Amino acid sequence: MRYEQKDYYISAKDNEYYKALNVVEHLAEEAKQRNNSPMWTETLEKLTNELKDNNGDNLTPWHFNMIISILLDYVPTEVKDK
Repeated sequence: MRYEQKDYYISAKDNEYYKALNVVEHLAEEAKQRNNSPMWTETLEKLTNELKDNNGDNLTPWHFNMIISILLDYVPTEVKDK
C-alpha cells in the first residue's frame, strides 16, 4: 500500500489561500499566453484546479513544493543567491 501525506492546508488567515491561488492562476495564464512548455502549462493548470477543488485543504507535499517553486520565481535573483 502506498502512503501519501495529505493533511496539509493553506490557512485562510489574511486571505493566504486566495493570495497563493491568485499567483498560481496568474502564472498559469502567463504560461498559456507565452506558449511555454506544454508540460509546465499542464502542471500549473493541474495545481490551479486542485487548489480550487479542495479550497486549500488536504494538500500534499507536491502541492507545497510547486507553490514554493512558483513563488520563488518572483524573488529577485540577487535575493535568492545571498
